[in-house]
Amino acid sequence: KQFDTARASANSTYQPIFLGINAVYILLRLGSLSGYTIWSYLGIVALLGFNAACYFGILDSAESHRPTDKALIGGVWLDIVALVWLVQFGTAVITPKFYYLLLILPPWGAYKMYGMFRGAKDTFMGGGGGGGGGSQQDDEPEQISDETKLKREKRADRRRKKWS
Repeated sequence: KQFDTARASANSTYQPIFLGINAVYILLRLGSLSGYTIWSYLGIVALLGFNAACYFGILDSAESHRPTDKALIGGVWLDIVALVWLVQFGTAVITPKFYYLLLILPPWGAYKMYGMFRGAKDTFMGGGGGGGGGSQQDDEPEQISDETKLKREKRADRRRKKWS
């Protein structure tokens, strides 16, 4: 039920935005129909398809979003839809060469996939982790001064009293 309400909330927020932006885009494109080629029509359909994919991606993201997450609902889909809207209005108002901005998506996707697989490799294969970067000396125990030991004991005592 919680997921349904999150999806409904995201739907009520994003649906008017998506419908409004796409309606303006279609009206701008219909205003200048002369000189279109098959590629222009394919570009329009592709951009509308990207919009639909982003919209449903945002709704799916809303379902899996936890209230404790600091990230925006929509995540990566918001980045993609921003690029798509830039291309839409660039092609409708300025020049059809704005379609070339869509070439950003494959390298960016490859970069994200690389980061995902690298993180998984580090997690499951035992790489990464730790930090610090120095040499590891697990054989030698850490030398602790008497003053530090005393501070630690006092802190432990205070915690025991607090939680008992």
